[in-house]
Amino acid sequence: LQQSSVMTSLDNMLSRGSVRALNNGEDYQNPVLKVLGHRKVPGGGQDRYRLLVTDGIDQHSYVMLGTQLNYLIEGDQLPPGTVLQVTKYVLNNMKSDKPILIVISLDILGSGSVPDPANSDANGTGAPAAQQQQQPVKPLADNNRPAAFAAVQETPPRPTASSYSSGAGGRGGGGGQQLGFVPQTPPHSGRSFGGGSSDQSAGSGIDTSRVRPISSLNPYQNKWTICGRVTQKSQVRTWSNSRGEGKLFSFVLTDDSSEIRVTAFRDEVDKYFDLVELGRAMYISRGQLKAANKQFNNTQNEYEMVLSSESQLQQCDDADAAAVPEMKFNFVPIAQLDTVEPNKFVDVCGVVHETHDVQTIVGKTSNREIAKRDLTLVDSSGCSVRCTLWGDEAVKFNGEKKPVVAVKGAKVSDFGGRSLSSTTNSCFLINPSMPEADRLRGWYHMEGQQMQFDTFRGDGGAGGGPGGGSAVYRNLKDCKAGGFGTGDKFEYFSCLACIIHMKRETCLYQACPKPDCNKKVIEFNGEYRCEKCQSSYPNFTWRFLLQANLADHTDNQWVTCFQDTAEKLLGVTAQQLGQMRSDGDDKGQTGVFEKALFQHHLFTMRAKMENFQDEMRLRVVVQDVKQMNFAEAGRLLVSQIEAMAV
Repeated sequence: LQQSSVMTSLDNMLSRGSVRALNNGEDYQNPVLKVLGHRKVPGGGQDRYRLLVTDGIDQHSYVMLGTQLNYLIEGDQLPPGTVLQVTKYVLNNMKSDKPILIVISLDILGSGSVPDPANSDANGTGAPAAQQQQQPVKPLADNNRPAAFAAVQETPPRPTASSYSSGAGGRGGGGGQQLGFVPQTPPHSGRSFGGGSSDQSAGSGIDTSRVRPISSLNPYQNKWTICGRVTQKSQVRTWSNSRGEGKLFSFVLTDDSSEIRVTAFRDEVDKYFDLVELGRAMYISRGQLKAANKQFNNTQNEYEMVLSSESQLQQCDDADAAAVPEMKFNFVPIAQLDTVEPNKFVDVCGVVHETHDVQTIVGKTSNREIAKRDLTLVDSSGCSVRCTLWGDEAVKFNGEKKPVVAVKGAKVSDFGGRSLSSTTNSCFLINPSMPEADRLRGWYHMEGQQMQFDTFRGDGGAGGGPGGGSAVYRNLKDCKAGGFGTGDKFEYFSCLACIIHMKRETCLYQACPKPDCNKKVIEFNGEYRCEKCQSSYPNFTWRFLLQANLADHTDNQWVTCFQDTAEKLLGVTAQQLGQMRSDGDDKGQTGVFEKALFQHHLFTMRAKMENFQDEMRLRVVVQDVKQMNFAEAGRLLVSQIEAMAV
């Protein structure tokens, strides 16, 4: 009578309606189900087990047990009649009309009665729970099982080990111990790379029985396998120095517990580069672990991995890779970027408030031209920050619709206080499907696009400056002091100044009309030749290259203004001024320049000493121009006076 009461109590705990919800692809939190049987799924590699379960109303035969839980079947700990609670699962509908339920972890609650399949309808719907409780408990006979489960092995019910129950009552004592830890997926049956040939079968490739969390890795272990998703992947890079030349690429593998950076050199690049796909779930074994070099490593792991000829890599198949977590972010609000040290890496999510034109610069070490594009990102913290994209990423980006972007591993710079840069190891996502992005999108639509954003922690830095900017404030006399701009990198500063002179004759040039090229063209036979593109065009576009002399109350300085900043200063576009020049409209041109003279602005600039005809000169380039806030300028002067008080 007591055993019957326990069975009745467990059967009453079943989550009725959960099977129907799961079959419809709906999320159902911690469903309680009963095992009716199981069978081994044929195939290469590690064994897989498929369960037949019921919620007291409907049956579900599309249930796969995660490989880390295989020991429950092999140890006869999930006999028919077992009542369990699925605490973590993944729904995947890639192989059938019905979603496949992949069980990652579960609690064993005890054993209930087993319904007689003879009383089940053809659609797999069992008898009502009240009737099931009155039916005798017996194992499913092969000829009575649903067609989808005809090959289930007989497993007689037996008591579950008491170690799986947290109560004193054994199987019927209430809550059970949680089983399972890390999502593990079966090996891919095709593409496998190991220390031997690249066409190794899944079974002889990686030992998936040793799968462990990435967070548990350390250099003192040598027999392990990890399973994670590729969340970052670099391009192949080459190097050449006195010790030789070579190539490398790196990627980041992420699981539920942590992430780790993996690097391949020389021969391993050819071996593994095509196998590693961004977003793919993979097994890795026999990598060499060492302390992480934080100068190049933006993960949170204290170790990193190097692949060797003995390493093994293998892709998970598509269906079971769903059990491996997607990319993990640790977003930092823009308003808190001033608390992050320069050269550190952060994750940021923001709305593209402004998109600047693509510029072309020459790499300091490579001497190659590189495309760059600056974005202004904002979030609900009320601050903005400049984020720079490079290369193809910069050229292809379209910010016209003001998308939400998520940057994983953006490098923090102290340019103007704080700014961000996307590196080769960063991951840049446009309009990602995540709660943070959805929230920001709604916020920007409702109120953000009308806001005035504080740049104290964004485009500027610790000093604060008039005009809403906040870069380190200097006067022009300070910039000419000894030592300024003599380092390897540009020095950035803000200055309150006005324009006292501009070189009108050389402020424009005829540029290549190809988007994002901007190189000067040469007119020849009625066409315009671009040496960079190696092409001739019937037309050209006007571009600004303005030399201006700025002055404040301490000194004056010649500066260079490119397209964006020159247009802000002059109030016209390069095309408009170029048209005036073509039309011979001297009066119109004069009016443009005279209107811009002696107007005060807050300039954000970069400076560096450069060798020009054997003479060291300070080269200053205007990065941004803002309208001056006179009230803020007054407060700044007061604070400077107070700082000089003895």
